[in-house]
Amino acid sequence: MSEQSRITRVVEVIASRPYFYLLGPALGRLVFYSNLDGVPGIWVLDPKTYERVKLTREAIHSFAFTRAESREVVFTRDVSKGRELQKPYVAFVDKPEERVIADVPPARVLGISFYGSRVVYIGATAESVDLYMLDFSGGWEKLTTFTAVAFLTDFNGRYAVGHGILSGDPRAYELFIFDVESGRLATYTPRRGSVNLNPVLRGEQVLFESDFEGRKRLYVYDIGSGELRPVAFTHRDYDGYRPVEHVRFGWLGDGRVWAIGKRDGRTSLFVDGRRVNTPRGVTTSFAEVDGRFFVTASSLTRPPQIFEVDPSTGAIRVVVRNALPRGLQRAFRRSYFVRYTSFDGRRIPAFVVESAGNSIPGPTVVYVHGGPWSEVMDSWDPFIASLVVAGYHVVAPNFRGSTGYGEAFRALDIGDPGGGDLEDIVHAGKWAVQRGLASALAVMGYSYGGFSTFLALGKHPEVWKAGVAGAGVVDWEEMYQLSDAYFRKFIDTLFAGRRDLWRERSPITYVDRVSAPLCIIHPANDTRTPLKPVLRYMQRLAEKGAVFEAHILPDTGHFVARVQDRVAVIAPALQFLRRYFPVTPGQQ
Repeated sequence: MSEQSRITRVVEVIASRPYFYLLGPALGRLVFYSNLDGVPGIWVLDPKTYERVKLTREAIHSFAFTRAESREVVFTRDVSKGRELQKPYVAFVDKPEERVIADVPPARVLGISFYGSRVVYIGATAESVDLYMLDFSGGWEKLTTFTAVAFLTDFNGRYAVGHGILSGDPRAYELFIFDVESGRLATYTPRRGSVNLNPVLRGEQVLFESDFEGRKRLYVYDIGSGELRPVAFTHRDYDGYRPVEHVRFGWLGDGRVWAIGKRDGRTSLFVDGRRVNTPRGVTTSFAEVDGRFFVTASSLTRPPQIFEVDPSTGAIRVVVRNALPRGLQRAFRRSYFVRYTSFDGRRIPAFVVESAGNSIPGPTVVYVHGGPWSEVMDSWDPFIASLVVAGYHVVAPNFRGSTGYGEAFRALDIGDPGGGDLEDIVHAGKWAVQRGLASALAVMGYSYGGFSTFLALGKHPEVWKAGVAGAGVVDWEEMYQLSDAYFRKFIDTLFAGRRDLWRERSPITYVDRVSAPLCIIHPANDTRTPLKPVLRYMQRLAEKGAVFEAHILPDTGHFVARVQDRVAVIAPALQFLRRYFPVTPGQQ
């Protein structure tokens, strides 16, 4: 088998490890989202027998959380070959049927929920961002238009709630509450300038996360009375843990509050304040079905699985198993959390994964996450896993602007993309060299990570021996012109209105300084980071005789969920790195 074929086969094995996300109970069954068969879709599991059945046929894009008493499962499907223009569909847990709910204009969906026979969602088109309401009989209407970035998180038949940058302050998020009976849209914040996220309804009670008193905590707001109170738990484990942020939270059927809190890239699950035993790493979702607890969890070295946790004893049982072949599992020497010092003395968090197929020091890849308001946690990442199995050590910095480390840290990126965050990325590589982990450095990322890779190669060419940029931004001004209403608002928010920075922070400004070999991977139908400016960047590289290769993925969008799409992105990246950034054989 050739080296190229071997790498492709390894990537296929890693990319085919399914992911899981629990949508909740429905008629006594557990509904979950997964690409278990290679195509992202909705599945239903019988909690008594653990038998599972797929409800959807073709790939889906997003979904609504289920209702315990409902047979319907609501989701969206991209109808535009990767351009993320979606329509809402419904399937059923008790019969093999799915259909389009209503003949609405395709839109980028920013949150969807349902209650009874009605569905609400926020849809962004080229012109506007709107709140829609549909019913299962096919009727639909546009309820209101948002003039700012907004995301829907819940609907209970009377109120539709969510969060957004509604006051115009790019560093603040307010809640919105839309009363479908009166047609009134209200915004709420406990303190001007605070960040308030992910509201969940129980009658007129709104459970949400806020930093208005400093660190992020959970609060309940009463729509009718206007009363605000912190969540009071019966047990004290949650208070002792002091989460920095929350992965998710919600209400159980009996009114108790559950929450997945996180600190330093790992999580703990709490029900009414009591810690629930979960596998080490990151718990991404939780559901209760008739008093039984189910979670999804993974780590940087172990793929996701579905577990049942006994709420009384803490005993953990694997419900849907998902493991790497033993030979690939042995490639992970160890993973650990660190903090390193950046250019201004700030301590930056990062995860490190060492490869058993590499010497120390050895070739190391600085992996840059997307977002930028995201993070690398101690959870499974097929990009990182593929690099490690291919023999590379990986340093994954959670640069300023990342989530997971408090709102003040996340806000450092606003008005400064490609500034301090880029320096954090460069200093992650320098830290790896100084600590004796890295003998040489490459940089790799997708989406915002692709943008950062382009910019790092142009502004700091002396640091890198190679780079891989996937679905990256190269020209902010041209991207803005090509974007829909949502992404124009996103760019304005990210730059805090500072359009004077667009040229300075655009990688195409520095293309003539790129000296390291570069691999460019870009979906042809990407509407988040359009291809057109990247083609111009490639032309500039060709004119100066740079060493680069490009892989344009046909009929593919930004969202990489299908196994075949992951392979199409990761395999050429590894093949390129093995040619231009070879690995030293491991010294066991």
